[in-house]
Amino acid sequence: MRSLGRLKRSYVLIRQSISVMRKHPRLGFFPITGGAAGVAFLALLLTPMFGVLAVDSGDTVTLVAVGGALVGLYLGTAFISAFFTAGLVHQTRVVLSGEDPSLRAGLQGAWKVKRPLFVWAVISATVGVILDAIAESDSLVSQIVAVVLGVAWTLMTFFVVPVIVFEKPSIRGMFTRSAKTFRETFGETPIGLIGVNIVAIVAALPLLVPGAYLLFVAEMPIAGAPLLVVGLLISQLISYTLRGIVKTSLYFYAEESERPEEFDDIFDQLEDASGTSTSAQPTTGGFD
Repeated sequence: MRSLGRLKRSYVLIRQSISVMRKHPRLGFFPITGGAAGVAFLALLLTPMFGVLAVDSGDTVTLVAVGGALVGLYLGTAFISAFFTAGLVHQTRVVLSGEDPSLRAGLQGAWKVKRPLFVWAVISATVGVILDAIAESDSLVSQIVAVVLGVAWTLMTFFVVPVIVFEKPSIRGMFTRSAKTFRETFGETPIGLIGVNIVAIVAALPLLVPGAYLLFVAEMPIAGAPLLVVGLLISQLISYTLRGIVKTSLYFYAEESERPEEFDDIFDQLEDASGTSTSAQPTTGGFD
């Protein structure tokens, strides 16, 4: 019965998140702008590296250039992802208070917590490098371990960005608070993530299916490749936006004692799905 209740709550959460995204499509500006920033960053990073590689500078210089580029790649992409996710989370809170989202306000909110976001990016990038190194091993056991550790890391740190945005914690606090929130939403978090990915894929199928057919079956890459690329981009856009909404909603749902009153509609439906009620008092605070 408990598993069924979690499944119902996850369904309600995803349904409500889709509704929020439809009513406020401007939330999609965050993944779009973040993607553009990521592409620009890659161009700035890789252009000088290719210049170094084009010159016969010796093995040592080449190794340093490639190593520095890889470190910069992991760190830069991690920070960009965290920064724009923070902006999305910030404005999801604004949307659920009955106001319209603003890309500028979201980025300003993320900028206020840029230092802990950078620390989180450094840690996240470091863990990513370690997991990739383990996964590249020829050992099947090592590869399985890397997958298991990667999934566990993703789930336990799922709420790090909301914690940073709304609580501005210490370095240790961002992890302990995220882990605590995950434990309180142990069923809803993984089910919600799976549901979000399914929704994103289904939404893009009208482009993915014909694109894949034209590219791989009909062997018409000129017609199929653009459809496939656009479909994948749409899928990523929907997945990124929905994850931000789900992340914010679950964060406040777990924090019942700090529950904003504007979340009542979503939470009432979540509680109806589980057949429970809460006596938590709503609040209007939570971030600057």
